[in-house]
Amino acid sequence: MKKFTKIALITALVMLVTGGILTAGGILFGASPQAFMNGLERGTKNNSVFNRWFGNHWLERLTELDDLDEIGEDWEDYWEDRGESWIRDWSDETGIRNMDWSDAGEKASIDASKVKSLYVTAEAGEIRIQPSSDEKIWISGLDPSLYVADMDLDTKELTISRSDSSVDSEKTLLIRIPQDKVFEELYLNSSAGNLETEGKLAAKICDMDVAAGNLEVELMEADDSTLNCNAGRLKIKFTGKLNDYAADVSVNTGALDLGGESIDGFHDGTFGDLDSDKTMDIDNNAGNIRVDFENK
Repeated sequence: MKKFTKIALITALVMLVTGGILTAGGILFGASPQAFMNGLERGTKNNSVFNRWFGNHWLERLTELDDLDEIGEDWEDYWEDRGESWIRDWSDETGIRNMDWSDAGEKASIDASKVKSLYVTAEAGEIRIQPSSDEKIWISGLDPSLYVADMDLDTKELTISRSDSSVDSEKTLLIRIPQDKVFEELYLNSSAGNLETEGKLAAKICDMDVAAGNLEVELMEADDSTLNCNAGRLKIKFTGKLNDYAADVSVNTGALDLGGESIDGFHDGTFGDLDSDKTMDIDNNAGNIRVDFENK
């Protein structure tokens, strides 16, 4: 039984017992339904705020509030449009929110068309992104209590993260994405974990960030790209060739291989085509970055 259901049942039971005790006490002291109504009527007549809202014929006005049915229907439609997220938000004891869930296969899924931006973070452990065989984004491979998959229905942003490396560290969190999916923004981060992708990923804006982990992207297509590497390792291949991009580079004590050209230690410069509409911002502190291109 879910935690929320237990709390609701216990609360209802406590209220029922309390109500019974108060009712029994009232009867013992001579209370009656008629006396209650008479007292309520006297109280409302002397209450200026109550009268200002409801007037003297308050009981009739309350019973004639036909709009309550319409409000209730609108409320039901609202939650239905949100994919019954209210139920999932309160009843699920996992890190899955606003996604379809299959207990049998321990898989979460959502139509890729509903996702505008994707944010994936490997704080620890391993995450692997692979192509999907249908038009859905799938998440599987781990018990759902060991990761977070949060779909924001308002912003259409899907956030997936894994942070606990001490539990099932040998298992991989698997994310499957349709090959033809193009995100508005794609953010991949490896703090201290391992994040690898297979197949092609596409986004208008991509942001790759490595703190002390490892991030490998097999093929990336993007208009504007940002690559940051603090002390880890980042390896990525872009569609096209270097001259299709205007690449701003900043290297401190780290090492950068840009399209086969080695750029080591304390170097700032611009590479590729300065007039290109596609941009690339590379910042390497003390890590290791390798940027390849599909075409030479």
